[in-house]
Amino acid sequence: MSDAPAQPPAMPSLADKLKSVRLGLRDDLDVTRHLFRDSPSYIVRDPVTFQSQRFEPADYDVLVRIESNRSLGDIFDELVSAGRAEKEDEEKFYAFIMSLHRIGFLQLPVSDDKVLYRRHQQKEQAKKKEKLLGFLFFRVPLFNPDAFLTRTMHKARFTFKAPFIALWFVALVSAGFILVQRWADVTEPLQGLLVAQNLPLMWITLIGLKFLHEFGHAYSCKHFGGHVPEMGAYIILMTPCAYMDATASWGFTKKSQRLMVCLGGMYYESFAAIVAVFVWAMTQPSLLHSAAYNVIFLATVVTVLFNINPLMRYDGYYLMSDLTEIPNLRAKSTQYVFALLKRWLLKVPVRNVPKTVRMKFILGGYGVAASIYRIALLLAISAMLATKVFLLGMGLAIFYVGSTVIKAVLKLVKYLWYAEETANVRHRAIALSAVALVIFPVALFVVPLPSHVYARGVLLAEREAIVRTREPGFVKSIHVEPGQVIAQEENLAQLHNDAHLETVAAAEANLRASQIRMDAYRLHEPNRVQQEKVQEQVFKRQLTAAEARIADLTIRTSTAGRVVECLESNDVGRYIPVGGPIATVVSGRWQLKAILTEDQSASAGATVGDTVEFKASGSSEQTIEGVITRIAPAGTKTIEHAPLTHVGGGEIAVNPADQSTAVPYFEITVNLPESLVSDLRYGMTGSIRMPAKAEPIGTKLTRRLSRFVNKLLQE
Repeated sequence: MSDAPAQPPAMPSLADKLKSVRLGLRDDLDVTRHLFRDSPSYIVRDPVTFQSQRFEPADYDVLVRIESNRSLGDIFDELVSAGRAEKEDEEKFYAFIMSLHRIGFLQLPVSDDKVLYRRHQQKEQAKKKEKLLGFLFFRVPLFNPDAFLTRTMHKARFTFKAPFIALWFVALVSAGFILVQRWADVTEPLQGLLVAQNLPLMWITLIGLKFLHEFGHAYSCKHFGGHVPEMGAYIILMTPCAYMDATASWGFTKKSQRLMVCLGGMYYESFAAIVAVFVWAMTQPSLLHSAAYNVIFLATVVTVLFNINPLMRYDGYYLMSDLTEIPNLRAKSTQYVFALLKRWLLKVPVRNVPKTVRMKFILGGYGVAASIYRIALLLAISAMLATKVFLLGMGLAIFYVGSTVIKAVLKLVKYLWYAEETANVRHRAIALSAVALVIFPVALFVVPLPSHVYARGVLLAEREAIVRTREPGFVKSIHVEPGQVIAQEENLAQLHNDAHLETVAAAEANLRASQIRMDAYRLHEPNRVQQEKVQEQVFKRQLTAAEARIADLTIRTSTAGRVVECLESNDVGRYIPVGGPIATVVSGRWQLKAILTEDQSASAGATVGDTVEFKASGSSEQTIEGVITRIAPAGTKTIEHAPLTHVGGGEIAVNPADQSTAVPYFEITVNLPESLVSDLRYGMTGSIRMPAKAEPIGTKLTRRLSRFVNKLLQE
């Protein structure tokens, strides 16, 4: 019998490589102790790279035991003897040592070839991605501002003193009061904020504000003794935004100091916003007025949407992390959500479960919200890229979405099929992967789901007449009130116009004078009688016209019906010009006018005779059924019903000049039973619910994507 072939020697483990190694920590590392939820943590800061690392007590216990006069094997044996580790934790111990080596806290005489190769691969992949998308998202370090901040700190220190903060608070409240008082003026220019003429000014304003914002972080950090080693610019979608490295604040032991550094950017940015509010309020439309408005918008709306948004890794995220005392909030919340999914779907036990309901709620809620937000942000960036340069944008959008999906699929397959954690439930894991990667995507495009379409509607009448003035005048009396049923030619209001009365008096005087002259001519100058008769007819026509204008001051309706809108008692004495509205009179059946987007119209597939449900705004109980009587055959970009637009308090954005929209809408008319609308009032809005065609979700998404692409091609 021949000898068995020799087996290749097994690769040495990390423990085999490192047992005899002696090494120590660097002497220049800075360590601070923090309490998070009454549990200690240790922040270790590298003064060379200015990077900070957080260690739990168990990891920090290992860290402080590392001494150059003992081997790593002796240190591990000591941990086992002290009950701080188990024999099975040997590989984890040496992996932790390797992680300390990678972040530069110590130096090892050996290296892990596999780890180094994986790191090399990751770096190469990151470089390739950076080359492709680097012109859209990249960071440019500019200089070390610490010396400049140290020299100028004495000039900025007053902004952190109590008197200045009190003055700032008073100014902030005053600016807020101005904005509230002039809210209509504040919101009116929003439609034209992004017009081409304003974009360069807004772009420059944004850059200036963000530099001020970052200096707020920097000076706050210096005020409490921190070091600020780097300042630079982020280039985001070709727009530069400044950044400051104020991570030294993580080592501050007082929470109030860390929070002040976190809020320092918005604090400094508010200086410009406060000044801008007063400049805007005291100036007329001009370049200065527009610049001030841009500052107000960017320092409020943009700051709230981005800087203070905890779902993005800006100020709001670190603020929430510190307030909840959960370092690495995003990573921990994501881990907790995935752990819950593993337990629910695979029956894999959850490790390191949060101890309190509050912690579970925070981690679970934030993890779900952050995941949804990342997906929405990815789609928004893709859409934005596509709108800028169609071909390049669509290519990058496809790459973004595609690479993200592929990466997620590969990671999912690797975990479900090969992870040790799923070894005991491998059949369940593989079945779950089939559901997630095959059955679910197919079902998206195959299984039709019933759904409904919701649209905004306004309550009107079958016939509507707005009674307007034919002559100008001052309101003398009002004879009707809303809800009153009136007959045809009924008197609605009485106006008074002294000028018209004087015209009548003058015409009457002229007519009498003409008649007197004509009587005198008959006695002394008969040949002039005929001439005076002609003049008499002129004065009669003038009198008739003047009396007609007086009669028009009595406002009457040409149609019978119900008054739904009219002048009020406090309008008595008010001047009404020609064409001014006096009352709105309606008749016929109550109707709903609703408008649908193109996508809603296609989804609903409504036809005349279909039943829909209407629920008035503010009335959560009463639901009224109506019948569709008319569907507009073509879309229109002009919205005739102001209550449905943002001008009248609705949701549809229109150009205030002509009530036009950017996209076409389709109008439907719904008749409502008269007996059920007694509690409703004319002009009130509400929600219309109508059944939609049952179709797969994938079909709807594909249709919307197709329309989006077609719109880009048309533009």
